[in-house]
Amino acid sequence: HTVSETFAYVRNWMLAGFVVMFATGALLFWSQALRCYVSSFFWIKMVLLVLAGLNVMVYHLTIDRTRNEWGTAMIPPMQARIAGVVSILLWVSVIAAGRIMAYTF
Repeated sequence: HTVSETFAYVRNWMLAGFVVMFATGALLFWSQALRCYVSSFFWIKMVLLVLAGLNVMVYHLTIDRTRNEWGTAMIPPMQARIAGVVSILLWVSVIAAGRIMAYTF
């Protein structure tokens, strides 16, 4: 499969996961707003979420625009691989900060 075909397959799952993550996070924040607000791990998580969003934006505004050129290559361009690694690291960090935050309440 090409990168475009794979992305087309996972796009709906990705969007659904984001909606669920956002809704459950908003509900959790709503139920514990004061505790979240004073938690340093909450603010770390928020910064990491912003950085993850910026990573997606930069990826889609730059290297993803040429996906048709490199989508069938055996090895994606370095920029795409870096964006992927950064994305994985950021999301693992978001999850870790959220879990640690839960133990500090």
